Amino acid sequence: MRSHRNIANNLSAFSAYLILSLIFFARALPGHFFDYYIGRDTDPSLYMWSLAWWPYVFQHHALPFLTKLIWAPYGLNLAWVTCMPLLGVLAAPLTTSLGPLATFNLVALIALPLSAFAAYLLCARFSDSFSAAFLGGLVFGFSPYMMAQLLGHLVLVLIFPIPIAVYLVVRRLEGTLGRLWFAILLATTLSAQFLLELEPFAMMLVVGGSAILIALATATGETRRRVFQLTAEISAACALTALLMAPYVYFFFAYGYPGHALWSTSTYSADVLNFMIPTPASALGTNSILQSISKTFSGNILEQGACIGIPLMAIALVWARRHRGKLLTRVLIGTLLVVCLFSLGPYLQIAGRSVFPMPWLVVQKLPLLKSALPIRLVVFAFIPLAIVFSLWLSDPLTGATEKVIGVVATLAMLMPNPAPSFWASPAFVPEFFRDGTSQHLLSSRDIVLPLPFGQKGMCMLWQATSGMNFRMASGLTGLQPIEVRRWPVVDVFFGSLDLPEPDLQLKAFIANLGITAIVVDASDWRANRWRQMLTSLDITPREIGGVLLYRIPPDALKAYRGMNAIDLEQRADRARFEALVAATDRYFANGGDPAKLSVPALEAARLLPAGWTFDPGSDGYCDLWSGSIGGKIGIGVVGSASGLKPIFDRYGGEPANTYFPYPRTWLGENDHRGFLQRLFEPEIAGSTTGESLQLMVMEFDPAHLRQVAAQVAAEPALSLATAPRAASR
Repeated sequence: MRSHRNIANNLSAFSAYLILSLIFFARALPGHFFDYYIGRDTDPSLYMWSLAWWPYVFQHHALPFLTKLIWAPYGLNLAWVTCMPLLGVLAAPLTTSLGPLATFNLVALIALPLSAFAAYLLCARFSDSFSAAFLGGLVFGFSPYMMAQLLGHLVLVLIFPIPIAVYLVVRRLEGTLGRLWFAILLATTLSAQFLLELEPFAMMLVVGGSAILIALATATGETRRRVFQLTAEISAACALTALLMAPYVYFFFAYGYPGHALWSTSTYSADVLNFMIPTPASALGTNSILQSISKTFSGNILEQGACIGIPLMAIALVWARRHRGKLLTRVLIGTLLVVCLFSLGPYLQIAGRSVFPMPWLVVQKLPLLKSALPIRLVVFAFIPLAIVFSLWLSDPLTGATEKVIGVVATLAMLMPNPAPSFWASPAFVPEFFRDGTSQHLLSSRDIVLPLPFGQKGMCMLWQATSGMNFRMASGLTGLQPIEVRRWPVVDVFFGSLDLPEPDLQLKAFIANLGITAIVVDASDWRANRWRQMLTSLDITPREIGGVLLYRIPPDALKAYRGMNAIDLEQRADRARFEALVAATDRYFANGGDPAKLSVPALEAARLLPAGWTFDPGSDGYCDLWSGSIGGKIGIGVVGSASGLKPIFDRYGGEPANTYFPYPRTWLGENDHRGFLQRLFEPEIAGSTTGESLQLMVMEFDPAHLRQVAAQVAAEPALSLATAPRAASR
């Protein structure tokens, strides 16, 4: 009878979570399930592509982790990219029948209910109350962290194996799960998380290890012996997981891997105020006063989900005081505090302002955490909070009025933004890819240059929608082959309008990558700019299905073949650097304020070369930097070590200080981190194949800057580098 009741409760819990997901996030989808997607911006297109990749692997007998469909002709090792092997394989029938976009929507809508249900099962081990366990599952599965990540990172909400792993540990400690079955089930659970996304898997091991250390440090007698025994059994399960994942791990290292972190840990760390202040992803966060605070948080709204909220904090504090001295209390609260501490990242930030160093500076040196973002540790805070919440609700010491107030206040913090359009976005896929036209006009022999390029558009979804029938010299993957990315014209595709010799760079790029077609989204606001840029090809585009299709004749750019990407990068890098030196020197000669020195300020003063434009609607000058640091003048250019070598050789001697790579977070206003950051903060890379593009900064005193400017004027790399802007636009 009890088992029947448990089954009924389980079904009721999952059904309720699913209904909440539909109400919260799917109200914009009726009638648009195939042309809208859950989330915003372009990151979700990577997951849609990954869903389409695995059916392609089966149908074409392709290697599962190596592909030349993206970043052609060089390709990419998908082992270091979010490719979701487990989800892709399980969802293959849906992807084949419904398409990648609709399948993505289904998975996104079920992801939070799955995680909430897994947490419910865990909380039910601590409480006999269905309502307490249900609300505990809600705290985890619909936490601010989960809702923030739902906006763009599907794999970071597919984390139901994490509470399941804790559930298995609890069952083993209770003695209701045998040793062999525990090892098998835990290894299976860990493998599932590994195959869904590696980052939560790595963090799970670190947080789990911290919880075990807390238990060992605070337990005594027989309890400590049981924890030691459990540690050995968990280690055995981890060893079995490593054995099962060995083929995947092989691809991690066999074809190149990033030697440095992929993203800035300082940028993607929890702000202290974010633990109390929600972002507009929640209903309360839409308040104008709270928005004025949340706007100061670093990163973006996807990585600002640390809002535990004052109600949950108060409940955890009250429960901990009532049950202080118990091992469970020490483990839950200790783990919560450790996770929150590490999620603060390398520097304590208050309203976006760095205050002092934190332990993550050292922890991030661990191999498994090299590329982990501290803010994403917050999800592990909601596991002990969910358990504490369910225990508090079922605690006889908790009064009825206290429960009502606590539940109402907690649910208020969990309520998502009420606007349906906040959670769903239109998928910009031209008819050219949706109606089969691309399958007739493009083939697997083609290498296509899509515009918008990379993360600026939905090119990954374009390719997935068309059945992967062509290759792309682009992609949205985080990691980027340096062989493609180092070409200076790629900066133009990303929005930087400061490219010397644009015609030469464009033609050399197309010729040497073997690009056979260019597809421009005719409805994109940048279409006219790209059309103008492409006029130098002397090719009339075909307007069809909402795109401009440029066919590159086989021998049209024969004269440009064999040009070396490094040589062209060196030309562009040096020209940019020299133009920036000349403009900065004129800025000070005209009485410019050192405190206001910046590339936009130089552009506003019309000191940069003619044709260079700061465009607020794009990334602007994402490959240049200029400013005053510590009384000196900084001139910065983004490039590879090879591409920047002529600058090092010509201008890098004394008295200039040269930093490469220069930590971008040093550039923040009033941000003086000095020695500790130089020692501990990781370099940021974007490639698994040797070099990657980094920011190089040379610092000059005013007198030396004038000398270098004179040297530039006497012997510039290109005449463009020192040409002043025209007086009128």
